[in-house]
Amino acid sequence: MRSFDDMNRMFREMDHAFDQLRSTWMSEFGAPGVGPALESGSEESTMMVGGNTTATLEDEGDAYVYVMDLPGFEKADIDLTFADGMLEIRAHTDVEEGSDAVRSVRSRRIGRQVPIPKAIVTDEITASYHNGVLEVHLPIVEDEREDNRHRIDIE
Repeated sequence: MRSFDDMNRMFREMDHAFDQLRSTWMSEFGAPGVGPALESGSEESTMMVGGNTTATLEDEGDAYVYVMDLPGFEKADIDLTFADGMLEIRAHTDVEEGSDAVRSVRSRRIGRQVPIPKAIVTDEITASYHNGVLEVHLPIVEDEREDNRHRIDIE
């Protein structure tokens, strides 16, 4: 029975390593977002898991709410933009560890592109970041889609 426990641990470690590789690959090469977006008219949330982050996108009728766990980052480490119907989240941090004799730097990057199915009022997008959780409110427009790139400040 012990060998199965070891094998399961090895598979979990391999899954974690591949998740980190996939997350790095997406952030470095601008690959499309992880997981499908909401279908128009759907009020259910879509959960996306990749690396060590979990995210949901919920349609609240008049706005989408995107929530993403980003533990270990500071607000200044996160870059958040919206352009051409795509919410883009990029986060990067470097952590130095060790003593005077031996120093190591651990770097962590996360990148996500989330397609938003309906037109959004870009000037009214708001975002907040508290206790490692990013929350973005994207108000829905009824008429026409705004395609201007808009930088979003995090509160």
